[in-house]
Amino acid sequence: MGPVHRRLVVLLAAVAFLLPQALGKGKGHDGPVNPQVASICAHARFPEVCTSTTGRHASKYPVIDSRAVLNMQVDAFAKKTAQARKHVTRTSRAKPMLIPNLVFCDKMYEHTQDAIKAAQRAIPFKDKGTAIIMLQLAVQDFESCDRPFISGGIPNPMGKFNTELSQIAQNCMALAQMI
Repeated sequence: MGPVHRRLVVLLAAVAFLLPQALGKGKGHDGPVNPQVASICAHARFPEVCTSTTGRHASKYPVIDSRAVLNMQVDAFAKKTAQARKHVTRTSRAKPMLIPNLVFCDKMYEHTQDAIKAAQRAIPFKDKGTAIIMLQLAVQDFESCDRPFISGGIPNPMGKFNTELSQIAQNCMALAQMI
């Protein structure tokens, strides 16, 4: 029984160590947010969205200022847009009758990605005007995804993504005012 007991203890220890990470609760997911990030995110339209999408990336920046937090939030915007495009592909396979509307959404998300890239290019130069205009264009692009669904009286399967994108975009625009 000795070797079996030791193996069981080792197995339980491994599970106890790895379970929080498997559930997304390990280091970097729900840990404390850098106070400087939290302070800057407090000026965003959706502070809790700002801290949850940027806080864990603070260690990647040597200086935490409004421009660093804006970069983190714009990166989160880009990643969420990429996730939306992947969701369009999955939804198209599951709901073929929505393909024309979803193709339109995918095109709008692609335009959103282009606008985000332009905003990212403006930020290092502290070009607040260009950054904000490009972020506004990004919002117009992904919000256009709703049009074919509204006109057809069909619920938009991308609605949740669009809500999250809107919140992140509003945060980006508020933070861009600070650079």
